[in-house]
Amino acid sequence: MNINQFIRLYGSEKKCISFIKTHREACGISCPKCNSNVTNWKEKHLYWRCKCGKKISLKSGTLLESTKLKYAVWFKAIFLMTHVKKSYSTLELARLLGIKRYRTVWYLCMKIRTAMGQELLAREYFQFLYILSKENKSEYNINSLRHNSISAILKKAEKGRDEINLIAPQILHERVHAREVQLARKKYRCLKILGAHEKIELKPAYTPTKPGIQLWMKKLLRNSNKLLNGIHHGVSFLHLQKYMFEFSFNYNYRYKDKFNPIIQQLLT
Repeated sequence: MNINQFIRLYGSEKKCISFIKTHREACGISCPKCNSNVTNWKEKHLYWRCKCGKKISLKSGTLLESTKLKYAVWFKAIFLMTHVKKSYSTLELARLLGIKRYRTVWYLCMKIRTAMGQELLAREYFQFLYILSKENKSEYNINSLRHNSISAILKKAEKGRDEINLIAPQILHERVHAREVQLARKKYRCLKILGAHEKIELKPAYTPTKPGIQLWMKKLLRNSNKLLNGIHHGVSFLHLQKYMFEFSFNYNYRYKDKFNPIIQQLLT
């Protein structure tokens, strides 16, 4: 999708609302209170009303829930993040969207990266590869993850058809889980973007022996290192897996449409 097609389909708030309404109704609206199907749409207030009196907004039950941003802003952010070769920093995306509050754009980006992770983790064909760097100053190590492994997953080794999903080390997942439990007790405001590691199935890893695959793996790790240190500065271990999801998603869809899969994940 190019920018002209995007403007034609999602260029206004009204068009975005119409798309979300049509998509959700096609999937079926279920009342969280009585579990009945809901079809009574209130155009003026932008919600469905169940017979039991429960109101269901366009955002409820989706990753867009609990945000006050306009729908057009969400669609613009998704378009920008899926139509860049590498990635946008939070400050750069804030300037492009015209939003002054850093935290708002950061939270928006994290939700989109979470959706990218959901798309990746929904697949079962991946095969885990394993690389362990023993050198302290190795260029393939992320600064905060030295002496730890980074797993990559390969579908097909054919040029242009290989797919990956970079996974942070298991030791890091244990630290993240402990930290998330603490944040949940303290009523952390951004709980919806936590738990990215919980659905990851860690399989037995092995070191690839073919030189071609080793070079391919090293290149992946080097490029992901550039993404973390060159564009996103000071990435917390708590959210590192989400940045790896973004890198993997952009890599897998480099020859495909990236916009529609993310929209599907955000609205389900």
